[in-house]
Amino acid sequence: LRGHLIEAKHQNIFIDHPSALLEVFLLIANRQEIEGIRASTIRLIRDHRYLIDDSFRAKKENKAIFMQLLRSPYRLFTQLRRMKRYGILSRYIPAFGKIIGQMQFDLFHIYTVDAHTLLVIKNMRLFQLPEQKKFFPLAVQVIQQLPKIEILYLAGLFHDMAKGRGGDHSVIGADEAKIFCLEHGLSDYDADLVSWLVKSHLLMSITAQKKDTSDPEIIHEFALNVGDLVHLDYLYALTVADIYATNPTLWNNWRASLLSELYFGAKRALRRG
Repeated sequence: LRGHLIEAKHQNIFIDHPSALLEVFLLIANRQEIEGIRASTIRLIRDHRYLIDDSFRAKKENKAIFMQLLRSPYRLFTQLRRMKRYGILSRYIPAFGKIIGQMQFDLFHIYTVDAHTLLVIKNMRLFQLPEQKKFFPLAVQVIQQLPKIEILYLAGLFHDMAKGRGGDHSVIGADEAKIFCLEHGLSDYDADLVSWLVKSHLLMSITAQKKDTSDPEIIHEFALNVGDLVHLDYLYALTVADIYATNPTLWNNWRASLLSELYFGAKRALRRG
């Protein structure tokens, strides 16, 4: 440490230890006193990002570091944003590189796909702060019930990853997410859950805003698609984070009430079996 910044002690650190290209971000995410990276070390990171290749991505050590990063306690969004800025994230997840700077030509999205994706992660972190309960009461409550927070982050990371490649981005992204999760040591159940969340990330939003959620048949159909309370909780948290990251002005009392009505209706249906 040099003050509150982390610094490489020698010029060859990334050549001698390529895993340090990921580990530097993990160190910051685990130590609250580290506020950033010194400029000289940023240059080294940029100069050596070419070391992140297929061989690097295949190593268990590097996969473990990435998963530890997703479970880290401090400033995950900031680390992912740094990794994007320094060219590390797109090297480690090549599919992410394809959405950097990609525009979204619709009435709702005001951010590029990569910026939107990272904002989704930021919102997921936001919902873990008790003071956000007055703005997102249900999201704050639901996110505390999730058994593994990294599953939510992975779903957020991959939910729009396949945009702009032709076909249904939800389906393509779901397949890629499952492969990534299995390669990173997640169980079949957890990998399937992430994949389902990516594939179904628009389901709750469309049902709440375009269908009559006072109709028992609509609730029944939605509950059948969701399957259980765990899937419902993850999907609700992902949906709210996604909407708020699309355009902050889209999140209002009307949308919040529509989603909460659908959430509680589905929850009652699932509890009845």
